[in-house]
Amino acid sequence: MTTVCDENVIQLKPISSCRREVEVAMVEMLVSLQKRGWSAAELALTLADASEDLVMLIATKELRPH
Repeated sequence: MTTVCDENVIQLKPISSCRREVEVAMVEMLVSLQKRGWSAAELALTLADASEDLVMLIATKELRPH
């Protein structure tokens, strides 16, 4: 569940099935990488950086004229 705050109202919304599948795959990947010796903190920071890079790439591609 995720929370959405709109002024004084907080709503709980179910997580989408896409997010659920991504989270499962991500946890599997992180567990595998931790077994190779990477720390959870380093993996989390690297995953965040890579995710941000992907979002920026997608955003710039969508802004370019076709």
